[in-house]
Amino acid sequence: MRAIYAFGLLILLAFIGTRFLVRKKSLSTLNYLFLSGFVYIFLGLYLGHHGLNILSLQVLAALDPLVSLGLGWIGFLFGFQLERRYLRRFSKNAVGLSVLKTFFVFLCVFGVMVLSIERLFPEQPSYLRFGMALAFALLATVNSPTLLNAAAFVLPSRGDYLYLARFLTSVSGFWGIVGLSLLFSFWHFPQFETHLILRGTLFLCVSTLVPALLGIVFHFLTKEKISEKEILVYVLGLVFFVSGAAFYFNLSPLYSSLIMGIVYSNFTKIQEKLYPLLLSTEKPIYIIFLILIGALWEFRWDWSLVLLVAAFLFARIIGSTLPLPFCRLLLRYPHPLPPIYGFSFLSFGGIGVAVAVSLKLAYPLALTDVFLSVALLAIIVSELLGPKALKIAILKLDSQKVT
Repeated sequence: MRAIYAFGLLILLAFIGTRFLVRKKSLSTLNYLFLSGFVYIFLGLYLGHHGLNILSLQVLAALDPLVSLGLGWIGFLFGFQLERRYLRRFSKNAVGLSVLKTFFVFLCVFGVMVLSIERLFPEQPSYLRFGMALAFALLATVNSPTLLNAAAFVLPSRGDYLYLARFLTSVSGFWGIVGLSLLFSFWHFPQFETHLILRGTLFLCVSTLVPALLGIVFHFLTKEKISEKEILVYVLGLVFFVSGAAFYFNLSPLYSSLIMGIVYSNFTKIQEKLYPLLLSTEKPIYIIFLILIGALWEFRWDWSLVLLVAAFLFARIIGSTLPLPFCRLLLRYPHPLPPIYGFSFLSFGGIGVAVAVSLKLAYPLALTDVFLSVALLAIIVSELLGPKALKIAILKLDSQKVT
């Protein structure tokens, strides 16, 4: 019964909260905290067992499907935007830049976190330390276009720089989510060491092919003249089914729904009509998801967390900034890419939270509690710094270098 009351409270908070998830006329840190929704993580922390205990551990166990739905819906929306007509607007150099940028960020964060985790948690098994460093590296590759979309309304146009940054943040999450699915499929030590390759390949194929097939089938079922609002209801149910099944079999709801979103968006002819409707539905689901994440957060604070957050953010910033001139030379990119431009990619957004939570739910270990705490703290710090960093990256670029 308490779960029903808690669910009603979440619906009420989501209804009220959607009034604040609107675009503001100024790009301040406070406005962006409400725009991005991260303030609801703190609300969930207060409502959870660290605060009022309305969302107790027992209640949260009953509301697990909502977390799965939130992950699936974020993944589906992210995949739904990766439509081939949208991607064709950008040059091959831009796609190559997204790959190189992801590679350097991954490599830099992985190296720093391997050393940091080994020093701070020497008692943990080596495969867990290695897996945690991989998780941090994957998380670091994820960006959100939310901040840049908001900035497009309040910052003056800076030519190709803002346009390119929005593209890079839109596609960067794809590489991180794919890496996460590989970690889900092949990282099951020590329980399945003897059949790891076979089992991992099977899990990866199932989590890819089944949602892809469902996306194709759903397209053919909705080819007839069905209203967009009806399709929206059917899509919501389908995402709930796919994400729930993935969660049950310890696969990634984020990845499975991402694949279904990509396939369906590239088959349907009403993608441009559906996408605004999907985004309007995202707001209440997103708020409920963030509140539940805050309630699930085993919040702790010690110097090891502070050091890991600092190391993680430092490595991510270095990986996002310093290699940019080299990437430009390697790809023969026509526009200058000074290191300061890398500050455009500081925001993680909701996709970063989803990646961090996905790993914690798949591997409920003490070390993943540490991972989630470091990840959420790093994400919140990044969102606080994001508006100021973006202004530095865009407004203070040499105007003579901007076309």
